[in-house]
Amino acid sequence: MRDIRVYLDQPLVTGNVIDLPDELVRHIGGVLRLKPGESLVLFNGLGGEYRAQVETLERRRGCVLIGEYDPVTRESGLHTRLVQALGKGDRTEWAVRKGVELGVTELVPLITERTQVKISEQKNNQRQRRWQSLIIAACEQSGRTRLPLLRAAVTFDQWTAQQRSGERLILDPRATKPIGIDASVTEVELLIGPEGGFSTPELELAGQRGYQPVSLGPRVLRTETAPLAALALLQTQAGDWGR
Repeated sequence: MRDIRVYLDQPLVTGNVIDLPDELVRHIGGVLRLKPGESLVLFNGLGGEYRAQVETLERRRGCVLIGEYDPVTRESGLHTRLVQALGKGDRTEWAVRKGVELGVTELVPLITERTQVKISEQKNNQRQRRWQSLIIAACEQSGRTRLPLLRAAVTFDQWTAQQRSGERLILDPRATKPIGIDASVTEVELLIGPEGGFSTPELELAGQRGYQPVSLGPRVLRTETAPLAALALLQTQAGDWGR
């Protein structure tokens, strides 16, 4: 039976009994159906994980005993920064969840010329909270022990104007160079366009700012499919899939 893994945003110390927040009590008791005496795995996103045991689980209160610490890591040695254009419906959420499963290190929501999603401060804050919960759930499911960094939504011009280390790639189905990095690369940034792709001025600006246009082959992939294919290739070429 697969271990039940739960993220807890607080310090964890072997031997301590800690009270669980209300939402986690409801999740453990109502969704996961755990009972006192049963075990689970806790992690706080800072690396490693802890064995734990449910001590008390009532309607409005629950506590767990923190057990042995395991310094396990399941993070890729390849630092991947996914800069994903906002898509309609649940497309961005899909890319976020699957990107976390594939080992992405940073997630950056991108506002482009062809972004069709309405942007407001309130909506953006709601999205950030929703995406953070998706990141946590994907880490719980996939066994990751560190939470990827979720950055605030940013415009194409603002983001590409910044100088960062590592390889910088921008997906363009018209590019002649296939996506790929050398096995020695330890950091890579990947720009994914929205429905309709990046505009010509955006592609030209990215080129001027040091981004390499690359292609995923002869077929045009959807905005939520492209990052998954690209991340899988990068993990195979320089990440933990190829080692």
